[in-house]
Amino acid sequence: MSYAQLRAALLAFLTALGLTLGLGATTAGAAEARTAAAPPAGKPAFQLPFACGTKWQLDTWGHDPALDIVKVGNPGSDGLPVYASAPGTVSAAYWNNGSGNTLQISHGNGWFTAYYHLQEAPTAYVKVGSRVTGATQIGRVGKSGGANNWAHLHYEQRYLASGTFTDETHRRPVHFDGVEYSGAERQWASVTSANCAQPQTAPYQPWNCPNGSVCFFSETGGRGTVCKTDRNVPASTCGLRRSFFNNGHPQAGADHAYVSFTEGGTSCLHHGWTDGRGDFTTGGRTIKAVTWGGECP
Repeated sequence: MSYAQLRAALLAFLTALGLTLGLGATTAGAAEARTAAAPPAGKPAFQLPFACGTKWQLDTWGHDPALDIVKVGNPGSDGLPVYASAPGTVSAAYWNNGSGNTLQISHGNGWFTAYYHLQEAPTAYVKVGSRVTGATQIGRVGKSGGANNWAHLHYEQRYLASGTFTDETHRRPVHFDGVEYSGAERQWASVTSANCAQPQTAPYQPWNCPNGSVCFFSETGGRGTVCKTDRNVPASTCGLRRSFFNNGHPQAGADHAYVSFTEGGTSCLHHGWTDGRGDFTTGGRTIKAVTWGGECP
């Protein structure tokens, strides 16, 4: 057997084992990762911090055992929702010139996760002390801090037996769905999120309501069933707790929505805020009709 044949056979063997031994970085998908070490006892059952069933590219480029994560087919990651990897409590939310808008979540038993470069301020969705689950959106993929104008999520799993704040010295190999993703200069080109234990309901936020629409959220805090309309609705049974008007493109005579309620009374939602949004007063009312018109009285 020639040297080239021997080297090719050895590379194939090492690739099957998920090793490189300096012969070149291995690129692999989730199947290869399943040969890696199982999570240590007591580590939470972490999942990818993204919507159930979505596909992501994972890289350790210069960060092992941390990961840089983008959607498969990147670009297109900017603004996509980020969820907690497991149940826990937000232990830190801060800005750093390198990590940008940053969150840390404590998951118990000394385990933490860290999320870098989020698009909005780290308290836009949650705050320190907030209880979260895999169904909780904690932010959106962004490029804040030292992300070099590249939208991605820098993600870490950390261990510290005591204390509430961790740093990069505490990071450990990452496991998603019981599978390890670690190793210098590694890439997994397509890994599917199994963060599916609970329905992932987007919170009340401007970006969850299309331009030109009014959105009505049925639960307190702007969660739950969402009714959306961009036209007159003479009959509706949408329960109202919070609402959002998002006409990003002013149209003369059609920038305001008048809403009447089954319980009696009316409200008018005004487009004229500088950021093009507004709220009705919170309350458990049922919408009877929506009429689009001109200026609110």
